[in-house]
Amino acid sequence: MSLEYKRKQSFPLRLSLSLRQQANDLAHAEGISLNHFISLAVAEKISRMEQTSPVNEQTRLKHTSILRSHIQLESPV
Repeated sequence: MSLEYKRKQSFPLRLSLSLRQQANDLAHAEGISLNHFISLAVAEKISRMEQTSPVNEQTRLKHTSILRSHIQLESPV
């Protein structure tokens, strides 16, 4: 499976209306898409969890690399 194909796959996400509206408002204030905002939020949460939990170094480096490449590939709207 190519990277481009993987990037275009959909992932339905159910959020409460109020949470979605707050996220949308914050994304708009930052000048980014809701999708990019949610991607950044997930990346930040993973980063925090990896820093506080015992994860082997190789796994941490792999995830960090994947998160960085995803953030670089994501273009603000």
